Amino acid sequence: MELNPSPVEAQIGIKFKNPDILQQSLTHRSYAEQANEPDKNNDRLHNVGDVILNLIIADYLYSNCPYLDVTKFTGLQNNLTSGERLTNLWFQLDLGNLYPFLGMKEDRYLLRQRRQNPFHHAFKALVGAIHLDRGFSQGRNWVKKYLIAPLLERHLKKNQKRSTPDKQVKFLGDSLLKAITIDYLYCQLPYVSPVKLTMLSKELVLKNRLTEYIDKITPEDWSVIALSDKKSFPVILGAMYLHNAGQSKDSFRQTGQWFRKRFVDDEEVLKRAIALLLKEGKPQKWIIQNVMGYESKRYREGRDRFNKLAGIKNFA
Repeated sequence: MELNPSPVEAQIGIKFKNPDILQQSLTHRSYAEQANEPDKNNDRLHNVGDVILNLIIADYLYSNCPYLDVTKFTGLQNNLTSGERLTNLWFQLDLGNLYPFLGMKEDRYLLRQRRQNPFHHAFKALVGAIHLDRGFSQGRNWVKKYLIAPLLERHLKKNQKRSTPDKQVKFLGDSLLKAITIDYLYCQLPYVSPVKLTMLSKELVLKNRLTEYIDKITPEDWSVIALSDKKSFPVILGAMYLHNAGQSKDSFRQTGQWFRKRFVDDEEVLKRAIALLLKEGKPQKWIIQNVMGYESKRYREGRDRFNKLAGIKNFA
């Protein structure tokens, strides 16, 4: 089914630069399989939207509820992202009767009652799509308007005293680290499944890696983030994000670029992804063309690079 984006855009109040990403966010895997295009489903966007949604809430709580303990932050984050709440909001936006596109024949009202249903899955995919198409700031504004503000805004207090500064920055940094790594991997590795992206993301944030990251921080970096706790990388990342927020409206992108430039080796990430995909049984040609992005005219170049990364010797 070819989506006419205008009605959906009118309902959600967002104009997409790339309507294809909107359609993908609204396409359940059951429909994609039925259409013989199994890769064109919203699972990868859900993976992005899940972590971006948590970051948006963490950012809001840090900025607007400094008087709360971090345990309250966690409870509110879990409350706001519950399946029931997101499903109800999907229907309040008048999306549930038509979207997502489903290959299931079951009545949508009955599907809505399920704990794991396609509607809250699609909500997170839509958040991921907005983030990727319009940027983090617009995605944050949209989530704040429709999800956060109706529940929390009338309860906010004027008290701006921060209860536990380092713990709150760490809470923000933990969500930020997950969001930055998944966002990076999604863009870097097309068509790679959410399971593999999550595995790679976890590898990028292993405890020993975070220690290595701290060792790579430059004196220039330290000069812009005044911290009492210099041993926790999430705290450092959160502080860098807050510093960038004071300089620019696009703090997420700036902090992500800083993270990638300082700490990530693109070739090593691709090498690890290739190893995981080969173990999964993905064909070499599929990896070269879809993940590495080498079309037919450049296939030989891609094959040589693939062989190098996979540790396969070329024989002339």
